[in-house]
Amino acid sequence: IERELRKRDKHIILANAEDSQNDEERIKCLDYLIERDCDGILMSCPELSVIQLAKIEARYPKVVFINRDIEELIDKTFCANHYQGGRLAAEHLIELGHTEIAIVTGRMNAQDAISRHQGFIDRLAESGIEVKPELIESGGYSFELGRAATQRLIDKGIPFTALFCGNDNSAMAAISTLNEQGIVVGKQVSVIGYDDIDLAEYASPSLTSVRIPLEEISINACHQILNLCYGESLPIKTRFEPTLSIRNSTHSVKQLENK
Repeated sequence: IERELRKRDKHIILANAEDSQNDEERIKCLDYLIERDCDGILMSCPELSVIQLAKIEARYPKVVFINRDIEELIDKTFCANHYQGGRLAAEHLIELGHTEIAIVTGRMNAQDAISRHQGFIDRLAESGIEVKPELIESGGYSFELGRAATQRLIDKGIPFTALFCGNDNSAMAAISTLNEQGIVVGKQVSVIGYDDIDLAEYASPSLTSVRIPLEEISINACHQILNLCYGESLPIKTRFEPTLSIRNSTHSVKQLENK
């Protein structure tokens, strides 16, 4: 985003709501930017409700929302098809023969996390695979929460041959935690992440992940804010499809059994 803005001699002011505990704190971050007379605002806040975002747009029309899917604001919301992303992850594990599957979710009060989780569950169900409730743990998006969630799964002693994580940080934390417990990823269990961040291919083993085109999403959102604020006519795309980057952290059940 900053790179695109600098091309036009524009600059950004950042307000970070990542650690906000409630909607009031998140709205304060928005107010911080409005009070500084910003020309426009790009928001990424998956926890706020559709009604709240509609109120924000009515109050401050020169705003666009990243990682939100709101049909009524289709030209101001930029996101990937997270439901399809969840389906892609499930499809991969089904093709590899996995039926005993665990999940470390993202923050389930966020639209994108709900969508990817539902897509994953639905695709498994279509193949007659049900994830045991005991094998679903909330992991947030941090390394620490991913590690803790994975450890809780291990401590339950319920076997699983594959683990789907809500983002790559959780997945890399899961790989580390499993390996520390003597469960070798790629040999005894498969792990699949989400987002396909740059570090994913450098994990050990390299991480299979659902790729979300975050750069393309951000650039298009940036173009729309330039259109809204400065009368430009830059072409935009608002919806994006995920793909799957297959690496060494996932293997077929037969390969796992033979290693």
